[in-house]
Amino acid sequence: MSDIVLSFFLALVMAGNPTNTCQKFFVTAPDGYVNVRSSPQVKTGNLLVTLPSGSEVNISQKGKGWLKINLPLTGWLAQNQVSHISCDSGRNILMKLGLPTIEKLGKKSQQGDAKAAESLVKMSPYLDGVVEEVYAAVIAEWSQKNPQFLISILNRQNPTIRQGVLSSLDFGLGIATNPSRQKFEAFLKTLPPDSPTLRDWQRLIPSYP
Repeated sequence: MSDIVLSFFLALVMAGNPTNTCQKFFVTAPDGYVNVRSSPQVKTGNLLVTLPSGSEVNISQKGKGWLKINLPLTGWLAQNQVSHISCDSGRNILMKLGLPTIEKLGKKSQQGDAKAAESLVKMSPYLDGVVEEVYAAVIAEWSQKNPQFLISILNRQNPTIRQGVLSSLDFGLGIATNPSRQKFEAFLKTLPPDSPTLRDWQRLIPSYP
């Protein structure tokens, strides 16, 4: 377990509910994440986002083998990837599967794995708390190890996904004088002015030239 994950595990344990009476629906996908789709079927073009295991979801409708959720977004996911369990169990799944999967996808993304990269960036709009902090650190590391591949993946995403990743990256890179931020922004200067990622970064960071 990495230092990042371990530190957030301690925070989760301290924030846990000692009475264990909380019961909610959580993503329990053994692969570490689940695909959320716009319709209850697997087909090209209907993948909205991915959610890490341990994410809380709110069920609004049940279909044949599918569940419709309305939080943290509206979409469909496979019924066998969700369980109604205690909140403590949900946190344990986040630690054992969700956060390590984010880190694993990050390592693969650094190496140019397109499938892993697509899965990782599609997590961006609906993360919060400790998950968002781990995610930001992973994206920041990717920006240092393989920025060209990161930009190529972001350029083909829809604006919501791309801007979500860049917001996490902004957080992960820290203050303006951080060498990691300066290195990434120096790379951005090599991009053509019509790059979607460059334009979104300029909107996010008005001080960037």
